[in-house]
Amino acid sequence: MVQDLFLERVDLLPLARLAFRSGGWTSALGQNLAFEVAFQPLDDRQEERMNRTQAAWAYALHGHDDDTYMLGDETYKPDPQSSEWRFGSMGHPHPATCPECGGKVDPDYIHPGYRVKKRRRDITATYDGYLLVSAHLRKVLQDHGATREDFVALPADPDYFWLRPQIALDYAAAERARHCASCRQFADEVVPIPVFLGKLAEPIAAGVYRSCLEFGSTPLKAFQVVVGVRTALAIQAHPLVGIELEQLRA
Repeated sequence: MVQDLFLERVDLLPLARLAFRSGGWTSALGQNLAFEVAFQPLDDRQEERMNRTQAAWAYALHGHDDDTYMLGDETYKPDPQSSEWRFGSMGHPHPATCPECGGKVDPDYIHPGYRVKKRRRDITATYDGYLLVSAHLRKVLQDHGATREDFVALPADPDYFWLRPQIALDYAAAERARHCASCRQFADEVVPIPVFLGKLAEPIAAGVYRSCLEFGSTPLKAFQVVVGVRTALAIQAHPLVGIELEQLRA
């Protein structure tokens, strides 16, 4: 029985920690072994795995809802009995959307008269998937890896910019549904999976990026914006309003 206790130490590690903390091993031998195994130094491979899962390898950048739509306020329901709605009017769908499913098909569209509503913020998001940043935040991002091409000016609002990173990262959606034969997009793509994290050899240092997919349900889908670790630290170091940073771990 004593021999059975001396199994390979790495296999005992989770059990030993649990048993020691919960008082599950009552014999002196069992308690001593649990203490010794639970608090032994991690080998290099274990330490590398733990560091990889605990440290942030990038950050997702979010903003609160601006309570506005870039595609405008005019909407309609193709079927009055359904909850489904689209931008435009009956018989005249919005020119930036698919006439069949209502999803956005013009990736460059900006309403010529759009202005940000929540103007005290340095970052804000429209309901239909546009992440907008102030000139202040734009400068911080450009000083830490972003390029001029990552920002699109708003014709009617020189104080804000659409943050649309040029480099796309590999993402997947946990669920995809309602494929449109016309525009070949899925109306529903939910639960972002950052596939790119598993392909990194080290954390992303700086810069801004976006997911290769847009998430949500038509007509309110948006890509996820990702920033490097040093870029996130720079954002946190400045007095910016409305910022939300979410750690992305491998």
